[in-house]
Amino acid sequence: MIHLCRVVAALVVLTWGVSTAPALTFNITNQGGATPQMLAAFAEAGALWSAQLKDPITVNVRINAAALPAEVVAHADSFYDPYSYTSVRNALVNDRQSADDISSSNKLQAGSTFSMLINRTANNPNGVVSVTPYFDTGLGGPGQAGPENNNTVRITSANAKALGLYPANSAGLDGTITFTNSAAAFDFDRGNGINAGQLDFVGVAAHELGHMLGFVSGVDILAGNGNAPGLNDNQLRFVTPLDLFRFTSRSIGVGGGIGVNDWTADNIAKSFSVDGGTTPLAEFSTGSIYEESHWKNNLGLGIMNPTVSAGELLAISINDLRAFDVIGYDFVTVPEPSPFVLAALGLGLLALRKKYRRS
Repeated sequence: MIHLCRVVAALVVLTWGVSTAPALTFNITNQGGATPQMLAAFAEAGALWSAQLKDPITVNVRINAAALPAEVVAHADSFYDPYSYTSVRNALVNDRQSADDISSSNKLQAGSTFSMLINRTANNPNGVVSVTPYFDTGLGGPGQAGPENNNTVRITSANAKALGLYPANSAGLDGTITFTNSAAAFDFDRGNGINAGQLDFVGVAAHELGHMLGFVSGVDILAGNGNAPGLNDNQLRFVTPLDLFRFTSRSIGVGGGIGVNDWTADNIAKSFSVDGGTTPLAEFSTGSIYEESHWKNNLGLGIMNPTVSAGELLAISINDLRAFDVIGYDFVTVPEPSPFVLAALGLGLLALRKKYRRS
């Protein structure tokens, strides 16, 4: 299995974008280790997102190639900022353009705080870092040291730009992506498919850009701090916009309600939903193996799957686009579900799996 990893620094600039109309633009800076072939293929990866999302923002990315740990092929490291839940909810409402936007934002919890199902906290009323979940409302009571994690949303700077919470064309770095310089054989030309035994470089790059754009879950951090002594609930201020649309029947059931997200770190199935959890659309990854910031493995749900096979051509799916839509991005054209595209995403999954992960 192959994982993804991270680093930081800068040099040469390559810009890809559409100059005649508002568009999602990527400024690509070579940290020094990326080859011209990598730079060209990375620009192609940015073009995949720019063809689908029209937000007039500039995303500043630094890329590099370096020796990475065994079985790691690439890694994204994004820059984040905290925003009040009220500001984020208002921004999502103001950004509404699609039916999913309207439905999802209408089901967001009212008020300045949001309730969630949580576990693995130091002050879990069921025991220190217990996996047993409980409802954290931010209003006080057992397992609630304070409301800070209930009134704060942690957002990548690129996602904040799309929501109008951060200057759209800020020159500051939005994140870094490092590719292995030796552990994997990449195919840089996807025009004739991906060669057997090689990995789709453009697809892997697009996947990493997806994390930078905001396909991330703070549950990764909850899980990473899930051993004793752990952290109190109010110290875990890492709920992301995507987490606001992460549900289980237990989070919207007794004790919870429509729009109450499931922010637990366990193996209970968590689903993406645009109607407050009533209708599950696509399952998120759970557990430490494939990380929470991905779709469920082996279901062919989209480019934000946690694994890729040699010879597999990666593609952006309707599930990917619906997720980016509700966290604040806008479509170039409203996509229609394509059974062919969704089926094609699963074709390589029977081959030897290559796993890549953000750490």
